[in-house]
Parts: sequence; structure tokens; C-alpha cells
Amino acid sequence: MIDYRRIIEESAEPDYAEFTSKLIPGKTGIKGVRAPALKKLAKQIVKDDWEDFLEEEPLCYEEELLKGLVIATAPMDTERRIAYTESFLGHIDNWATCDSFCAAWKVPEGDRDRIYGYFASLMDSGECYRMRVSMVFRMDHFIDEGHVRDILQDIVDCTCEEYYCRMGAAWAVSFCYIKFPDITTEYLRMEGMDDWVCNKSIQKIRESYRVTDAQKEFVRSLKRTRIN
Repeated sequence: MIDYRRIIEESAEPDYAEFTSKLIPGKTGIKGVRAPALKKLAKQIVKDDWEDFLEEEPLCYEEELLKGLVIATAPMDTERRIAYTESFLGHIDNWATCDSFCAAWKVPEGDRDRIYGYFASLMDSGECYRMRVSMVFRMDHFIDEGHVRDILQDIVDCTCEEYYCRMGAAWAVSFCYIKFPDITTEYLRMEGMDDWVCNKSIQKIRESYRVTDAQKEFVRSLKRTRIN
């Protein structure tokens, strides 16, 4: 098996570790390896002995990211990838690991219903990062006519008040708006949507370069004055 721990140590940059630590408050064990280097290493592991690699427990932040990338991309069927995902979710305790893992996950066309059902079910956990995974994953892979209302309704129904869960929700809403502005507007107007999530969603929509100036002006009118 590739000596990935040696490669991580050799690729570590103390200054970048300090920078990353500021982006992920409270996260320890950061070596300071840049994302392109980790992605390159993940590809090497996938071509080598990825199954043995996945048997090892990650010892630092970069190894967690690496494990997520290998689970997301190694050649395996969907049921096995879901099983590995379930075991990996306990390692996801920050937005960066969550988001890189979700974006990399392979979604075969023939398994979309099974995959959607699994990730949607994570909303039932009541746990911050499982719910963020659910929202961000579906944002990355399932914002389409068949799923957009379900995604938005889950966000309306979500009562989690943890910051990174709420931020994931707002990010997902903004992407829904880019593709389905009229449908998303319906949900932004719903009384049940969390006020903070609504306003943060509006902020992110207004920051997007894929939204017209007229749309940005319109969504500003939906901003709520009370914040819970």
C-alpha cells in the first residue's frame, strides 16, 4: 500500500495549516496539505490498494479528507459505497470534510433513487453534520424537477439551530433558487422556514453571479425583520 502518511507529512505546509485552522475553528490535527495534493493522492490510492487503506483509521484532518475522497470515488457498487459512507459519517465534524466528500461522491444514473433515499434519510438523524451532508449532497447532485421541492421542504422542516447545519441549508436554498427561482420563492415565503436560514439564503442568492440584478432586487424584498 502507498505510504500515504509519509506523503502527507512531506506535503504539509505549516503556514497553510495555520490558515486552514482559522477556516475550521476547533478542528485539531491539521497538517496543512492543499486540496490538489490530497486529490492526487486519493487517485493514487484508488489505483493501488484502496480496500486496505479504508480499513485504517484516520489520524489527522487530512487523512479524514483522504478517506472521504477514496470512499466517494473508488470502484465499487452503490450499496458498498453507502455502507462505507455510513461508517464514515462519524468522522465528519466540519464543513470542509462534509463538502469535499459530498461533491466527489459518484452517483450512477441507474442508482439515483436508492442514493437519494439514503441521503434524504439522514435528515431524520437530528445530528448537525449528518443533516448538512444530506442537504449539501442533494444540492450537489439532485437539484432537479423531481427533487427540488422535497429538498426545500426538508429545509423548511429542519429545526436544527447549529450554525453549520443552518449554513448548509442556506447554501442549498441559494442553489435551488439559481435553478428554480419561482419554486424556491414559494418556500422562502413559507412561515415555517427558519428566519435566519431565510435571510442567509437571500444573502447567498444576492452574492451569486448566476442570479440577475432584477432577481437580487426581488429577493431582497423577502428579507425578514425578525430573526430567531
